[in-house]
Amino acid sequence: MPRPRGAHPEDPYPVWDGPGGPVAVAPLFLLYDYSFLPSGCATKDEGLQYAYGTGVVCTDEQLLHPDPYPSREAWCRARVAGTERRLAEVPDGLPLVLVNHWPLHRHPTDVLWYPEFAMWCGTTLTDDWHRRFPVHTMVYGHLHIPRSTRQDGVPFEEVSVGYPREWRKRDQPPGRLRRIVPREGEGR
Repeated sequence: MPRPRGAHPEDPYPVWDGPGGPVAVAPLFLLYDYSFLPSGCATKDEGLQYAYGTGVVCTDEQLLHPDPYPSREAWCRARVAGTERRLAEVPDGLPLVLVNHWPLHRHPTDVLWYPEFAMWCGTTLTDDWHRRFPVHTMVYGHLHIPRSTRQDGVPFEEVSVGYPREWRKRDQPPGRLRRIVPREGEGR
């Protein structure tokens, strides 16, 4: 039976050989595991209790089912382990553009209006990936706060468009394209 269109976790990472290349583009398909806990919370249960108390709860709690895994955390750990193995197999020195729905590091969540929402924004299991692997850029979109940041010198690009209700709060219209490779300001 033919596979449906679209990227799949086991697909080979395409290599961009154009200007600024070569770089491997690695779609990660990672999840969150509640490890970006709210300040003062030591466990997932404490974090969820706090979030429910504030009324700030990600719809993933109702809509994202982990089947066939027993929990979202187990699903996250399995995806992290498999992806980590694949990244370790990329030829030495080949820069990576890592693409994921959620950021690989917690720092992009520091600007959230509701910090408790960070629980649904990634995993600490990937905190050092931008240093362990030859990462050119980390691209993500879950936060709906389009911006560019750096962590340990590595660019993190939030490229989401967001929801129409969020567009009114911005100075610029949504969907501004950003060049990832070569980076804006670098030679072509």
